[in-house]
Amino acid sequence: MQQGHRANRQDAGGAKMSLTGRQTAAQRGGRLPARFADSHLQHLESVLGYATRKRATRSGELDHVYWERRIRALEDTHHLIDSQRTRIAKLRDMLRLRTQTQASVARRTAA
Repeated sequence: MQQGHRANRQDAGGAKMSLTGRQTAAQRGGRLPARFADSHLQHLESVLGYATRKRATRSGELDHVYWERRIRALEDTHHLIDSQRTRIAKLRDMLRLRTQTQASVARRTAA
């Protein structure tokens, strides 16, 4: 089973592809099993959780577009179960909160 996963993660030349690569797993012929999504979810939760808890500062800005793209890539490349979809919804809420906090700080410092 692991071998099939590795084959799905490589292009025709054998080079490994990232989740944010141009060609999604769906375009290559299928999505990855849900069990492979958990490590990605854990990483996203860790990074966004840290950024949400951290005070918003100019030097600590979070690239909303990049992280939304990472979340979307995870959805596009994996068969997700309900609990994973719930975790993704929470990630989007965390990202939205962080983005709103950054905008609020930017307005205060501009005034």
